[in-house]
Formats: sequence, structure tokens, C-alpha cells
Amino acid sequence: MVVEAKNRRKIITAFFVFASVPTVWFFYEALLPQHESAAEVLPVTEIKSTGESLPTDFAIPWGTESQKSAPKTNSEKETKKIGAAPTDFPKVNSDDWRLLLVGPDHPLNQEIDANQLTEVAPGEKLDKRVVGEYQKMKDAAKKAGIVITEISGYRSIADQQVVFNEKFQRMKAQGMTDQEAKAATMTDMTEPGYSEHHTGLAMDVVDESWLASGPAWTLSEDYGKTAGGKWLAEHSKEYGFVIRYPANKTDLTKITYEPWHLRYVGQEVAEYMTKNDLCLEEFVQEVKEWGAYDSQTLSQEN
Repeated sequence: MVVEAKNRRKIITAFFVFASVPTVWFFYEALLPQHESAAEVLPVTEIKSTGESLPTDFAIPWGTESQKSAPKTNSEKETKKIGAAPTDFPKVNSDDWRLLLVGPDHPLNQEIDANQLTEVAPGEKLDKRVVGEYQKMKDAAKKAGIVITEISGYRSIADQQVVFNEKFQRMKAQGMTDQEAKAATMTDMTEPGYSEHHTGLAMDVVDESWLASGPAWTLSEDYGKTAGGKWLAEHSKEYGFVIRYPANKTDLTKITYEPWHLRYVGQEVAEYMTKNDLCLEEFVQEVKEWGAYDSQTLSQEN
């Protein structure tokens, strides 16, 4: 009888350990760097603007305080550097619109002015102030044999909410709890309000050669190995753009490597960031540490 009781206890213990594995796995995945672009895991047609408002009873039942109150890393602590800034340090204010920081630790709390946007491709919009440089970059790429194709530009917070909720509901339909469904959804995309696509300063691009090769995923890390991906990495800075999510900065950006995701920061900043191997989080922190230039900002390129 004692042996049987022990065996029963072992079986019950094993059952609960096994049953808890999926939940632990989902929460583990939620801690990993996210994909910034919903198009990474959804057909491109699913991330287009729907024009529909989100019903209040369809809202996701959780807050985002854990992200807002995340402890700062050593590189993010606001401590002044000793000595003067480098002579080539960009003359830019910390509140310059080009340095708007949005991501897992930096939410955008309201929609931007829709009048500030303009269409650069069917259904894809950018901030009017960056369109001139963006078009120059496209023209230069075309001369080099790279025909850039826009995949995803501006996306409102409301549209991101729809995409996020659709994935969340699919996970729920598979029998997951709210927490499990949220964790599973966040392995593929950012929460509404935490995407750079809300700013109008970001664009996901690939090129015609890549699309013609029939990739399994339109947006894939492998794109960075192609001629088009390499051209963007080398030349986008000349037009004020950077590869926003480098492979070696995921601990800071909290976003996986995305060679297709371009972000406008202005030419002077882009050149400096590239030269010094900085992501935007690091550069913004340097601006705080060196001290903002109160009376000087980057010259308007457009």
C-alpha cells in the first residue's frame, strides 16, 4: 500500500509538472526580443489599414505598467559623461522630432497628426518631412540595380490594436488563457502603442529581386544577406535612415534583428550612429549624457 501511494504521488507530481510546461514556455518566449513588424508573421494584406474602430468589448484585458516601469540598464542611466562631447557629435536637441523613441520600453501615448503623413506607395505612408530623402534613397538604389518595394509604413495605434487582437483571439480559440495568448502574440509583434510604425518615420522595405526569389517569409533575417539588404545597410545612412534593429543590439532595442526596417533620424545622426555602431536607444542616451544643444538642431533636409 505504501508503494502504491508513493507511485500515485509520483504520477500526480509528473502530471502537474508536464501540464505547467506550456505556460512556462509562453512566458519565457514573451521575455525574448519581439518582432517589431506584424508583417513578419502575417500576410501583408492583414496589416493594411482597416479603417474600422475597435469595439470597446474587444479590448485586451491587461495593462502595460510592467513595460513602463522596467528598470533601466547601465547604458540607459542618465549620468553625465566626463569631458566634452566628440567634435563630430550631432548638434541636436533631445526633443528633436527625428529622435522620437518608441519601443517595448517607450510607448507612444497618442496618435500622430494624420495631416503630417503622405503616401509614398499604394497604401503606405510616411511623415511628409522625410519623403524627399526617402525618394532620393530609392532613386540611388535603383541606379545600383536595387528596386525597393514598400511593405509596411505608417500604422495607426488603432490599426495595430486590430492586428494584435486578431492574433490574440486566434490564440484564445486554441484554448489558451488570456496571459498565455498575450505571451504567444507578443512573440510575433509589439503591443499597440509600442511600434515605430506609429510615428510615420519608419518603413519596412525589401526589393523586387528578393520578392522574385519566392522567400518563405516576405520579411526575413535572410534579407540582410542579399544584395538589396547589404545596399540598405551600407547606404541608407547617406539619406538619414538607419537599420533600426541591428543583430547585435537586441538587448537594448528588445526587438529581433530586422534588416528590412528603416528608420529616419536625419543624415548627421545616421552617419554618427553608423560610424559608432549605435542603436537609437544608445544615441538618445548619449544626447542626454553629453547635454542637449539648446539652441541648435539638425538642419532641415526637406
